Amino acid sequence: MYVNMDKEYKISINVTPKAFEGLARQGMLFHQGVCELCDDAIAACILGEKARVCVALAADPDKHYLQLAVADWGFGMELSSLTNALQLGSAPLNDNRLNEHGYGLNNALACLSGGSGDWCIYTRCQPGPYYKVSGPFDLNMTVKMTNTIDLPETLNLQWPEPSTVIYVRVPMSMARTLQRQGNRKLSDLSTLRQWLVEHLGVAYRGYLELDPVSLEPSAKIAVTIGQSSILVPPIPVPMMMARTERLEIELGGQVVPVTYVHGTLDKSKREHLVHGNKTRFYYQCSQPTQGIDIRLGKRVIATAQLGEIWHREDGSPLCRHNSYNEFVGELILPELPRGVLATLNNKTGIDRNDPDWETIFDALSDFPPQKNAIKYSEDELKNKWMKLLKAANPEDEVTSEISVWPTGTRIDVVDKGTNDKYDIYELKAHKAEPQDLYQLKMYWDGLVLEGIQPTRGFLFVSEYSDAIQKMANAMNTLPTPHLPDGTPSQPYHLLLATHTEKELIKHLGHCKSI
Repeated sequence: MYVNMDKEYKISINVTPKAFEGLARQGMLFHQGVCELCDDAIAACILGEKARVCVALAADPDKHYLQLAVADWGFGMELSSLTNALQLGSAPLNDNRLNEHGYGLNNALACLSGGSGDWCIYTRCQPGPYYKVSGPFDLNMTVKMTNTIDLPETLNLQWPEPSTVIYVRVPMSMARTLQRQGNRKLSDLSTLRQWLVEHLGVAYRGYLELDPVSLEPSAKIAVTIGQSSILVPPIPVPMMMARTERLEIELGGQVVPVTYVHGTLDKSKREHLVHGNKTRFYYQCSQPTQGIDIRLGKRVIATAQLGEIWHREDGSPLCRHNSYNEFVGELILPELPRGVLATLNNKTGIDRNDPDWETIFDALSDFPPQKNAIKYSEDELKNKWMKLLKAANPEDEVTSEISVWPTGTRIDVVDKGTNDKYDIYELKAHKAEPQDLYQLKMYWDGLVLEGIQPTRGFLFVSEYSDAIQKMANAMNTLPTPHLPDGTPSQPYHLLLATHTEKELIKHLGHCKSI
């Protein structure tokens, strides 16, 4: 088919350039702008195919700028669709929830470019020439036809022949907003990519997780720097001692199943979430990151929600406090029609004016966030294990009141029974650490020095490594202290077990209709 490559099309924009400068000052961060573009890219996925998105980064000749391209291999845009997309508040052309407001593309381009900076869009619906439109925004935009995508040579797209590519020249001050405040002087691309991968892995975890049937994700997101490419991994909430509440809530005229999972921050999992590295932005056991994530369909739309959901008795928002640092969770909502559970126009938060959100938060008020979550979880483990011991051996004396050493260090659980049984237990909510075994050994030694011979010492943890097992085996060969009368005591008998093995952990949910 012949295409006149010299033909130009004019698009009239329904607002003034000043309006886009205003959009640039709405407080959107770099990763939020990138996510707006990724939302559009995933929403453009062709039915029956997996979404592919590439986020390409490159240095700019001016060190105060960063080059960014976001590409997808979806269904692209016709001229009419492109014209519609560039209007502020344009009507979404499909039912995908990722195209919620009609402001996403404009928000992203305005914020990422600084309002009046350079950007360019290439798009096509089928093999052949692209429509090309370049910024900055003006009252009238010109669309040209081109056979090639003219990007800076340093920007590398993961796969060939994309359907849509959006290029933006981003001020470095804007790019650094994807980091925590104290790190915003960093400028090397590899470090910036690590932060961006973390944001994308959290936001799109539902798309990046493997389907339990096909064992394939529904989307792949690559982040490239030159020829170096990294696939974004799904980053789940690092949680242990999880409890699941299953609710049924009426939203938008229909009863909707809602799942609320909450528990304790698993610091061990957190250390390996981003390609074997620790997270830097999320789940930091700090006031800014305490609280729960909210996931709508496959997209995480809010993180670290605490006072936004729960309130004190006087109606004021629950204040952030160090006692909540280890509290984490996730509110999982099904895919819902557009207009139900609205987000803000720039998708940086939930719309508190939507009464459906209040309905959900009222339901969550029955499950307030747990203070000092680790201690609470370990106390729960201890109490449950004591009940299990008493049920199995009613004649035994099971107690948590035994202390050793002059410091009065209390042993978690002691089980005293017939035939001189004196079993001791240390219960930890987290994955086994070397110091946990040494704490158990400290209990053992303290009892021996008081003239009491332990029979077995158990460490119960969420999980343990082969290295910890080898450490326990080695500790069992160490010499033990003598009893007070100078006679040798029995060898150590230190054992490991997981909560699951001992049936200490069961995800018991509550079902409630609202």
